[in-house]
Amino acid sequence: MNEQKFLGRGLKILVFLLTAGVLAGVAADKPAAPQAAVSLTYKFTEGTALSYKQTGTQLQDLDVMGQSMTTESNSSMDITLKSKGLKDGNHILGVTIDGMTSNVSSPQGNITPDMSGIIGKSFDLVFSPLGKEVDVSGASVFTIDTGQSGRRDLSSDFQGLFPDLPDHPVKVGDKWPSEDAIVQKSDAGEIHINFKNEHTLDGFETIDGRECARVKTVLKGTISGALNQGGAALAMDAKLEGTETWYFAVKEGVFVKSEMKATMGGVITADAMNMTINFTGEQLNSTTLIKK
Repeated sequence: MNEQKFLGRGLKILVFLLTAGVLAGVAADKPAAPQAAVSLTYKFTEGTALSYKQTGTQLQDLDVMGQSMTTESNSSMDITLKSKGLKDGNHILGVTIDGMTSNVSSPQGNITPDMSGIIGKSFDLVFSPLGKEVDVSGASVFTIDTGQSGRRDLSSDFQGLFPDLPDHPVKVGDKWPSEDAIVQKSDAGEIHINFKNEHTLDGFETIDGRECARVKTVLKGTISGALNQGGAALAMDAKLEGTETWYFAVKEGVFVKSEMKATMGGVITADAMNMTINFTGEQLNSTTLIKK
């Protein structure tokens, strides 16, 4: 009798396990509910301030007439954006430069520009809800001394401030393109950087309590420029490729953070001197919303 009870109990356990396995199989075969499409748009509440920290590191290897030379550049910028409301459908943002550092080291020595004259300075930036920098001319009145290249204005630091968003709702796996054109002006001339980007909504992730869209971006760019240093006319021609992962708080309409890694390679030519300088490099950039 005890043996029969034991066998009966064991049978019930076996039936339970088999049933659980079947149900698990049914659950696994059931297709997941499709992720709803989301609309991404920048939202700035009038009077509210957001602070960001940007950092960048760039390593370059140059071949100068058969001699190798490595330079390293490190930079950072702290800014606060305060909404001044909307005008013609675009955000008017008051930008304050809270901090800025830059250091370039090379075999010829170190260059550390004096940034004290721009710390605490402010200007207005016009920014579209989809992330286009409509007007950054206010930053052009501020300049820094870069050494041999003379002074350069700060407008290029804000021409690609945040990523562009899609003009339609997107779901996980959807892609959208964007382009950026950055012009860096200095006493030595102009450098033009043009990007073609492909963004993919990769998923969702909670960052500091905010539900964020996680976006993976593949970027390809060209760098060209005509410069004059020490009386020598220089021409630059290079290509850049990289990837970026960035996070956007869907409900709040706030950019949260990004990490970018890129490689580059090209030539600098000085026809009058019959000289060509080949260079390669790697660049790491990050932008983070500072919690306050």
